[in-house]
Amino acid sequence: MSTSNHSHQKGTSIFSTYPVLTGIVVGAVSLFPHFFLHDDVSLALAAVLLGIVAGVYFGFAVVNGDNREQMIEFNMASAFGIAALLGLVISPWFIPAAYAAHALWDLAHHNKSNMKLVAIPQWYIPWCIVIDLIIAIGLILIWTKSGVL
Repeated sequence: MSTSNHSHQKGTSIFSTYPVLTGIVVGAVSLFPHFFLHDDVSLALAAVLLGIVAGVYFGFAVVNGDNREQMIEFNMASAFGIAALLGLVISPWFIPAAYAAHALWDLAHHNKSNMKLVAIPQWYIPWCIVIDLIIAIGLILIWTKSGVL
């Protein structure tokens, strides 16, 4: 009988080493398709990506958090998901506004905020803030030019 060791070695990723720089790249790459997509598809893509972004903290809570932290993150991810849906059915403005709000949620996870939220890697906070703000501002610019907003 053979056993395998599935332990993961922790290495330094480019994201953790250069969070702002890689955040800029990820944010720009995330916006790139919106220049070529039909307005409805662009809105749908932004809404789906918002749901994914918001769900990451729930993942951190499942791995690192207690029941309270899991419930907070689940409810916040759900709120961002609702904002994405509102962006599709009521006004597209909900989507970039939710990305900007998510940047504030990122900031709330900074250890010095004393909000007692789930512990996350400290590099992740600036990385995600940069991505959220680039996407929020980029969508406003792209969608204003295309007439979506």
